[in-house]
Amino acid sequence: MPLITITRAQPAEAAALRQIAIAAKSYWGYPDDLIETWAATPIITAAAIERDVVFVARSETTPIGWGRLLVEQTPAILEDLWVTPAWIGCGVGKLLLRYGIAICRKRGIAQIELDADPNALGFYRRMGGVVIGERISEWNRPVPRVRIEVRQN
Repeated sequence: MPLITITRAQPAEAAALRQIAIAAKSYWGYPDDLIETWAATPIITAAAIERDVVFVARSETTPIGWGRLLVEQTPAILEDLWVTPAWIGCGVGKLLLRYGIAICRKRGIAQIELDADPNALGFYRRMGGVVIGERISEWNRPVPRVRIEVRQN
């Protein structure tokens, strides 16, 4: 297996990261019309990469996944976590989430919250997440709200 590294995203990578998100969301078999509507939104922009904590997993130099943390509030919000479909199940999501947790730990942030896609809920639970509620998504369906405790070691 090639070496996977995680680094901060650069604004010029916004289009590539957007494509990873669209491919990852499409992987779960959602209807094309929902994917197309969602894909028409910004998803990730160069400005968001400059403003937020956005990090990219790479296989050699190729981006294969990314995450975005909003750390200006407590708890931090994991706004995005996407993995290229060919890499789903290979540990990339785990590496990205652990990277995000380490960022929070360094900043003294005790919790991360996120709205989990129902297809990813098992992953977040395996990573220590606990469902604390739910909200209605932009697709008018309930999605679980998950909290992950950041251990301050």
